[in-house]
Amino acid sequence: PRQCSELFVTASKQDIRVWNAHLKRELLRIQVPNLNCYAVDLTNDGTCIISAWSDGKIRVFYPETGKLKFIIPDAHSEAVTALTTCNDDTNNHNGWRIVSGGQDGRVRVWKITSSHQTMIHSMKEHRAKINTVVCNNHGTQAVSASADGSCIVWDLIKGIRITALFEPTAFMAVLFHPDESQYLTCGSNFKIGYWDAYDGTAIRVIEGGTDRMTCLDIQKGQGDYFVSGSADKLVKLWNYDDGITLSVGKGHSGTVTRVAISPDQKYIVSVGSEGGIFLWNLDVTP
Repeated sequence: PRQCSELFVTASKQDIRVWNAHLKRELLRIQVPNLNCYAVDLTNDGTCIISAWSDGKIRVFYPETGKLKFIIPDAHSEAVTALTTCNDDTNNHNGWRIVSGGQDGRVRVWKITSSHQTMIHSMKEHRAKINTVVCNNHGTQAVSASADGSCIVWDLIKGIRITALFEPTAFMAVLFHPDESQYLTCGSNFKIGYWDAYDGTAIRVIEGGTDRMTCLDIQKGQGDYFVSGSADKLVKLWNYDDGITLSVGKGHSGTVTRVAISPDQKYIVSVGSEGGIFLWNLDVTP
């Protein structure tokens, strides 16, 4: 389950792997030859691993066995580069949803039921690859971050744009603050941006590192701190309100491609382009 801190999932060339964080051991490997997996997510109840692939397909697997549950073929005309789940109670008779982003710049919403998968909306306003897509807590809105210099906030019920954030940078990551009053972004201009969720205006910009910023994650609940990864190979822990670096993790020999704070908020997982997986103890006491 998503609130389980003992397990985490990684995606790479040709495979997905499930790891035990306490034993620091691989538990399961799901192999798809000759393809790259660009994004992976779990449903809240932990019954599905959802994955985005370079052949334009979304593949969903059972996490216990690694067997294929279903495929959404031609989810995007090119590679599927980002995805997330929302309203993901797999026992809901009305179904649950996947939001995906592609190399083609499209954002698509899929309704998943026990018997079939249906595309509800296809939204094309980005002019370049979607790097990240995230949903709010209620599953009514999503934000997509694109290499075209924009983040677009979408109404997932109507399938239309609500607002957009613009910056002369290739946006790599975006997330909601837990109270959903602000968005946090990072990109190729080395900076981390704070944005007002009401009207999409920029609130503050801070220097994130000495190279392009690639990924973010924020503390669930209060959102008092967040973590970032960068092409400068550093993992940084930040105070959200002050925008001050609390600690820096050095160890990766390649670009940090993804960071995640464990649900129990005791450690951080980071992965790098060199293939390394690092577990960092999380201590935010003054």
